[in-house]
Amino acid sequence: MSGPPHQENKVEAILDALANAPAHIVPLQLLDEAHDHREALIPPFQQAVAQAHALSAGGRLQAEGDWRLPCFALHFLAAWRVPGTYDLILDSLMLDDRYDSRWLMCDAYNDWPHLLITTFDGDVARLLRILQKEDPPWNSDLRTCLILLLGGVYHHRLGDRAAIEAAFDQMLDTCEDSLIVETIADCIARAKMERLLPRLHKMMQDEVVSELDVRGILDAPWEEGVKNLASCPNPIVNPRQDLADIISMWFYFRPPFVPSPEVKQSKLYQWEIQINDTTARPGPFILRKRTLPCNCDSGLPYGACCAGK
Repeated sequence: MSGPPHQENKVEAILDALANAPAHIVPLQLLDEAHDHREALIPPFQQAVAQAHALSAGGRLQAEGDWRLPCFALHFLAAWRVPGTYDLILDSLMLDDRYDSRWLMCDAYNDWPHLLITTFDGDVARLLRILQKEDPPWNSDLRTCLILLLGGVYHHRLGDRAAIEAAFDQMLDTCEDSLIVETIADCIARAKMERLLPRLHKMMQDEVVSELDVRGILDAPWEEGVKNLASCPNPIVNPRQDLADIISMWFYFRPPFVPSPEVKQSKLYQWEIQINDTTARPGPFILRKRTLPCNCDSGLPYGACCAGK
């Protein structure tokens, strides 16, 4: 890392603070300082992501790694439109161990489409190849993320609109996952895909999708900006403010959930406490950490037992 000693010290301090960001405290000043040291931070950010990928390839990410620095890194690299970041994000979403992806990428299907569309390289065909792969049913996060991304690509005219419409049309014929079907229907309605609107109305009549929900989306304009992460994937325009808005919504920075006495006594809550490492997860998902004992009493770690079922 080149530069004056005081700059190097500042960069190291920023990296250390991001890697140790405390829960429930959004480091807004630190985010602002990072933008002022952009060029010096790009190489260590890229290295942090590469290290996370290497740990995942060795089956050691959740046991030995930490999601914070690589997760921050991918957000900054995307906001700054650093060449190669699009591939880094896709690689992070498609780690061989997809549980590693959920753990590393935090709220994957909410804010990651914003990062992908910000760095999008125009290759719609590549996204469709990934989307149409045969993957385990639990991998709906990746498919949801790519569907939302393609909806944004369609709306912003960043890629082949006809190819996106054809792919969505085909998926409605072949997909048996109701969540994926609903996500496609929402994208068709939100992006006003004229060719597919008659089919969407037929789906509402047949009660395949909720008529109330879809009609509400059809009647509303596309929401610009990145503040509503669950709806429209839009590119990051103002790196400082948009990135602060995205990161402020991370589950990690929200106040901790305090269950009521009634919830604590419920069988579901007790079961989740027993089988889940709820202190280590960065996102709102209830996930079994792969290094924990499997709940089937086999004596094996979850990753070596029921994770693949």
